[in-house]
Amino acid sequence: MTHQMINSVHAEAPNILALVWRTGKQTKVDVSEYLDSPGYERLKDPAFFAAVAVEEWGHGVEWADGEIGIDADSLYRLGKEQTGLAFPVVEFNYWMERNGLSLSAAAKALGITRRTILYYHGGHKPIPVYIKLACLGWEVLHAQRAA
Repeated sequence: MTHQMINSVHAEAPNILALVWRTGKQTKVDVSEYLDSPGYERLKDPAFFAAVAVEEWGHGVEWADGEIGIDADSLYRLGKEQTGLAFPVVEFNYWMERNGLSLSAAAKALGITRRTILYYHGGHKPIPVYIKLACLGWEVLHAQRAA
């Protein structure tokens, strides 16, 4: 986990959260991928969405006194992905699926630990751009060997 902490948040219509992290860094995160997820449907209501608050201790954001929330690490990862500073989790998982790689096989292919693959696969840590390049390179080399 990155254990990011949020200092403040305010909503920008229709689905953007403007965050200020404890480090002073500011990020805008599009949370539209949550809007159709079970339990998050109320976020489609602009008035409800605007009532966002920082969770106690800054570990995430919440609506309706904690009824709905998004943890800080997920927001941090999304922000990195949306600014091109991280490899999107869905693309990483698709790379694994497309190539028929288990968690262990992906770890071996990339020369990193299975635990790190678990973090990336589950969206618990931002995936560095160099991992995207390694995935693409592995795929090209693997295709050349098969030909």
